[in-house]
Amino acid sequence: MDPSYMLAIEPKLKEFLLEDVRFGDVSAALIPEREEGNATIITKEKGIICGLVEVEAVCGLVGCKVTPLKGEGEEVAAGDALALVSGPVRAILLAERTALNLLMHLSGVATATRQFQAVVDKERANPLCRIAATRKTTPGLRAMEKRAVMVGGGDAHRWNLDDMVLLKDNHIAYFGDIGAMVTQYKQATSFTKRVEVEVTSAIDAVAAARAGADIVMLDNMPFAEMRRAIAALEKENLRDEVIVESSGNVDITTVAQHARTGVDLISSSAITLRAKPIDISLELARRDR
Repeated sequence: MDPSYMLAIEPKLKEFLLEDVRFGDVSAALIPEREEGNATIITKEKGIICGLVEVEAVCGLVGCKVTPLKGEGEEVAAGDALALVSGPVRAILLAERTALNLLMHLSGVATATRQFQAVVDKERANPLCRIAATRKTTPGLRAMEKRAVMVGGGDAHRWNLDDMVLLKDNHIAYFGDIGAMVTQYKQATSFTKRVEVEVTSAIDAVAAARAGADIVMLDNMPFAEMRRAIAALEKENLRDEVIVESSGNVDITTVAQHARTGVDLISSSAITLRAKPIDISLELARRDR
């Protein structure tokens, strides 16, 4: 795993552990501190596994070793063993809930992303179309949720506000004119940053692209208007100059309709905010008596 990612998440993992531990685990008080044990992490339902990296880091913080039995992004079935955990029994129990919470949630995000991308791939209107995350993530978990999206086969989109320029409805409300706004940002922004503009009509899509926008986001548009926007860009010979993204009203029941319009990218908060966690447990091996 990229060391920069681990540096970014380790302080968060410590916070999560401290939130649960506070001043100690009174439920483990009668277990000798040096008592060693082993446990197995098992999934109770099928899904795409993501979060073993975080589990290994959490357990490592309390002196436990994790041996993965499955790989990140691997499809698993109910009853599959995902990893082995060894170390002091008290430490295993201390890390259990935090580690499982992350593993369950991140696996849910990866699973939802894989499901969305499978629907998009089936449509074939644009073979290169991908599902992407948004900045609507759980506070404190953005880096992990974005990674889970990528593990599930999706695109992370922006990680934060300085990744790129994304001009939304409130920016347009301030500047008034889309074309003039884009021109100003293109002049004032480093060449290393792309400029994306959120639009709600075919006319505005053309105006943004003509002014030099790199990405045009069709936001909460009726599907017929989305198709008109793409047709208008093609008519003006601008379609190949921009990435066209759709957003708003994207869930597992509507993502196929988005894909059929021919967009390049479909962004949705459903894969992060509304992903169902995968049911996963940790089972401690019985102690020899």
